[in-house]
Amino acid sequence: MKQSVFAFLLLSGLCALRYGHSQQYHFEKTPKNWTEAQSFCRENYTDLLTIDNQTDAQGILNQAQRTMNQTQSGDTDAWIGLQRRWRWSLADRGLYSAKEKKFFNWASGEPNNHNGNESCATMRKDGGFHDFSCDNPFYFICYNESSADKYILIRENKTWEDARCFCRKKHTDLVNIKNQNENEAIKGKLNDNSQDWWIGLSKDWKWSDLSESSYRNWSTESDGNDLNCAAVLLSSGKWTKQKCDTEKPFFCYEDNLILVQENKTWDDALEHCRRYHDDLVSVSTETVEHWVKRRARNATTAHVWLGVRYSCALQVWHWVSGDVLCHPSWASEDRGRECGRTGAIESGGGQRQVSLPKTERLNFICSKRLG
Repeated sequence: MKQSVFAFLLLSGLCALRYGHSQQYHFEKTPKNWTEAQSFCRENYTDLLTIDNQTDAQGILNQAQRTMNQTQSGDTDAWIGLQRRWRWSLADRGLYSAKEKKFFNWASGEPNNHNGNESCATMRKDGGFHDFSCDNPFYFICYNESSADKYILIRENKTWEDARCFCRKKHTDLVNIKNQNENEAIKGKLNDNSQDWWIGLSKDWKWSDLSESSYRNWSTESDGNDLNCAAVLLSSGKWTKQKCDTEKPFFCYEDNLILVQENKTWDDALEHCRRYHDDLVSVSTETVEHWVKRRARNATTAHVWLGVRYSCALQVWHWVSGDVLCHPSWASEDRGRECGRTGAIESGGGQRQVSLPKTERLNFICSKRLG
């Protein structure tokens, strides 16, 4: 049996009632490096732990401390799901394979994180990448996915963020380079001697489950170029930056979603979820949406039922949790403002949310009870 501690933590106050989405946290005492811990959590639960606020952080910490004696907890830290990594600004749009997202043509000795604050990348005429402070002003290269000439050189000095804003407004984004062929094509356009050009590559702290949680609780210790994974000190709750290959205990979490690979009408799916689990899933946060999409990819139907329907009496779309639908990923032309329409998500492609007749027979996603 796994050496686990279970801390059933609902989101506090109104959010717990509105979102109906709970998580269960597991403290694993067997040491693993960060990547091994991530794989373990994804295979056995949902993912490495994401921490959203101080209340959750303290509750999780209290549970872990109760499983260890005072001497152990005073000297122990444990992995959480926060990692600093280089990533392309377009990497999450489905344009690249997992291998292509990691194409980084670093020049010799790069990245070196000089002075501890070099988190954005440039390209030079030899095709090599260099890291610099994102506040430096450089020329930059935009990418335009709808143009015959997709790589546009902009000879204006801007910071990395300002360059990205410019490219997103005028074109598609800062250039993202997914393989050596693209690297060579862009290199052939660069003629300026010793000129650095911003590209769409930057380094930042990201949660393993792609959550947008901005909560941080760093200690005051110094940074380092190879300290790219976060751990929480069990004695104080402060976070430290550690080498990712160090073995440590770790926190996992489990969400409350389950994909049912049976084809049912929307009403029958609702009845099934309420009888055997909790309810058809309501999607009211980006984190829930992310995990719904992951579950939906394994469906055997082109669409998957969600817990949303149109109220003829109120003339509004609403989730079965009681919330009125206000999620931005719904395209207005897909809402189908008419009686008998219910909501689903595509299992493939862009995974848009769409409205369908409730008589169609689809797989569906339930929210389940934890604990």
